[in-house]
Amino acid sequence: MKKKTLKKNIIEGRWYNINKKIKKKITAKYHKIKDWRMDPKGYFLIAIDKNKKIIRVGYCKFSKLGNSPIHDMVAEVKGKTAIEIVNTLIKEKFISTLQHAADMGIELHKAEMSLKCGFKYVQDKEIKIKKNN
Repeated sequence: MKKKTLKKNIIEGRWYNINKKIKKKITAKYHKIKDWRMDPKGYFLIAIDKNKKIIRVGYCKFSKLGNSPIHDMVAEVKGKTAIEIVNTLIKEKFISTLQHAADMGIELHKAEMSLKCGFKYVQDKEIKIKKNN
């Protein structure tokens, strides 16, 4: 998207000119232990299938926590892109929180890029990109 400043407080957008009236500037922060909340609907296991060139997502539900937890994978979603999978998860009502939806979008995009670029994908880990210098 090409943006060009017309005046100091106007940004030329793709379809509209946007008046820049920022009243609040926020520094983003997130603590992956303190800020994380479990989605009561369940969780997902993500893997890439390099042979079939697809992303596989297992939807898991927990019916009991504590000393004898019960975790069942009750559905599998397969697709080629992060956007089609995350929207399917939302449409199927497998996700109930915005935080979980955002996290799945990020994680599925990492899986998609790993599949397309040949990177090793491990869920919830950073992608390691080797630079050829």
